[in-house]
Amino acid sequence: MSDQSLAGAPAGMGGLAGRLGASPYVATVFLSASLVFLVQPMFAKMATPLLGGSPSVWNVSLVCFQAALLLGYAYAHALVRFVAETRAQVAVHAAALALGALVLPLGLTGALGDPDPSRPTLWLIGVFALSIAPPFAVISATAPLIQAWYARSGRPDAADPYHLYGASNIGSLLGLAAYPLVLEPLAPLAGQSFAWTLGYGLLALMLLGSGALAAFGNGGQAAAPAAPKASATAGAWTERLRWMALAFIPSSLLVGATTHISTDVASAPFLWAPPLMVFLTTFIIVFAKRPPISLAMSSRFLPLAVGAALLALPPLTQFPLVLDFAIHLVALFLAALVCHGALAESRPEAGRLTEFYLLMSLGGVLGGAFNALLAPVLFNSILEYPLLLAAALLARPAPRWGWAGSERVWVSVALAALAGAIGLRVLAGAGDDMVFAFRLILALAVVAILFTKDSRIAPALGALAAWGVGAAANPTSGGEAERGFFGVVKLIERDGYRVMMHGTTIHGAQALEGEQVLRPTTYYAPEAAIGQVFEAVKEPGEIGVVGLGAGSVACYRQTGQRHTYYEIDPIVARAAADPALFTYLSECAPDAEIVLGDGRLTLADAPQGVYRLLLIDAFSSDSIPAHLLTREAFELYLSRLTDDGVLAVHVSNRHMALAPVVARIAGELGAPAMYQFYQMDAGADRFYAQSSEVVILAKSEAALQRFAGDPRWAAFESDGGRPWTDDYSNLIGAILEKRRD
Repeated sequence: MSDQSLAGAPAGMGGLAGRLGASPYVATVFLSASLVFLVQPMFAKMATPLLGGSPSVWNVSLVCFQAALLLGYAYAHALVRFVAETRAQVAVHAAALALGALVLPLGLTGALGDPDPSRPTLWLIGVFALSIAPPFAVISATAPLIQAWYARSGRPDAADPYHLYGASNIGSLLGLAAYPLVLEPLAPLAGQSFAWTLGYGLLALMLLGSGALAAFGNGGQAAAPAAPKASATAGAWTERLRWMALAFIPSSLLVGATTHISTDVASAPFLWAPPLMVFLTTFIIVFAKRPPISLAMSSRFLPLAVGAALLALPPLTQFPLVLDFAIHLVALFLAALVCHGALAESRPEAGRLTEFYLLMSLGGVLGGAFNALLAPVLFNSILEYPLLLAAALLARPAPRWGWAGSERVWVSVALAALAGAIGLRVLAGAGDDMVFAFRLILALAVVAILFTKDSRIAPALGALAAWGVGAAANPTSGGEAERGFFGVVKLIERDGYRVMMHGTTIHGAQALEGEQVLRPTTYYAPEAAIGQVFEAVKEPGEIGVVGLGAGSVACYRQTGQRHTYYEIDPIVARAAADPALFTYLSECAPDAEIVLGDGRLTLADAPQGVYRLLLIDAFSSDSIPAHLLTREAFELYLSRLTDDGVLAVHVSNRHMALAPVVARIAGELGAPAMYQFYQMDAGADRFYAQSSEVVILAKSEAALQRFAGDPRWAAFESDGGRPWTDDYSNLIGAILEKRRD
């Protein structure tokens, strides 16, 4: 029996479908997209605290979601291609929706145990596959399925259902914005999961209803396909590969821009969301019936945006945080607009709609996987971001591939700028006194990008030259670098010290020779606040440190003391324990225990009331793991202290005021607290000691009495603000407070 024969009896269904118009399809696509992009930050927020707050959690999660989206699109393509009748497609999809519901409400499975720091990516992928992928893949098939059903609806515009993709992306955008602005601050994770489950049930009803309307509205028969566009080469693999490439570039840039933005601030939804929102907005624009921004316009401004993004990369330029944020978002927006605009212009007729989305999704998965999975293996620095900025310039529909006329001159200028930067580095180094010269050379390379915009290859060469100038000017270039899930760890030798860098932040340094070899340096120097705390706690007992770094504080160990270090990054642990690199541990605390894993998770396994001193110093670069600064975390820390024990928290940060965050938690818990901002002497050796902010807490006033007479320490009280908890953190407020200070 055909769909047409079914439609014959209840003729009123056709009339109802006509009266409802496209609204059921639009509403269904809108809701499904909202749910898809609500669950992404929700899952990452669940998983991030288990993996030390690493920005890589979001990157790998994004690849997982892209892969599940690809699975959903492949399922939709197979369903439309191999199941002819719409009513049969609806029945199959109803069964798939029921299977996806088996893992609801959403949560992280415990089947794989706690994350393994040596294989965090595999753990995260496995947890996603078991916990989130089934319902996500099913509802991600909504957009192509609904558009395929719409093409069978018999409506006047059924042959061109691509405008529904705009509704899908508007839903995606609003869902993504709603998470950090509404759902996260107002509901705990359990409430968020319950709300998402209700949304899933409503979507299932709307999906089946839309399928029924399509089946009865036109008998479920496919609309006559529109004539292919003249530019299309239907069925050609070159066309398919082009679609994948145009999806690959912006997807990779999305992950690269997000990594750059979140590495030096925090791994949090409010930072993950804006790049993805920008990315989705470009789909809304290019798939509109009348795109408000033309491909020609976005292509014209892309070289300017790429040049600005390359200027904003460290180390030559340190723009204010908001400006830096805006520059990279604009570059991502224009690059995605160019690539997605080219995709929209080459989209095929409705008969190949699901194939088009499938290949576009495949390109997106490969782009995200390149950044999150392959680049950390191929590169020991964040090289993929500037590479993809250059690739975006290649994707522009420029008049020619090569260069002509004055463009030859500017290509020569760009290459000469790169050669000059390398020569300057070799001859004069890359110290502070050379910054102006390097900036001038960088500006020449960026100008070359702007004056070669009518070519595809020439501005891309200028972009690579500009990145090369920045790399040559980097004072931390050279040395040894290793990249892993938790970031890039670099060891360099400067001014007689071996220095450990994590991202853009120093995590310890050791003198290479002389009497100062075993003297703690940087933030841990005896003069600095952390050094003062260690020198004040001399009694025998257990000392705990969350965040190993170079192992500097090991040399404060006193007779009868035993040190335990909690470190999530295996690369850091190997470097600190290797006497060929650093000797703090091997010389001063050879029996110290190093516990691999997230500090909060692993510290929970320690006995209560065991530590005389507990140091929390676990930030990577300037990115903060917010789960280490919540009321629940501090309850754990204080419970592990002896009655006279001291908790020291290193809160130095370039972008956020974290000391008030700790003070509010201390006030909530009734824990006395003191504060010190240690300012290093002007003109002092930059590795000998460094400025730092530290807050100390204890279970009682008596435990802090040893610091009461020291004028460098001041009593620290809460301002009455809301303390951070596992369900609430206000990173934006901390950023604004830092700017006010």
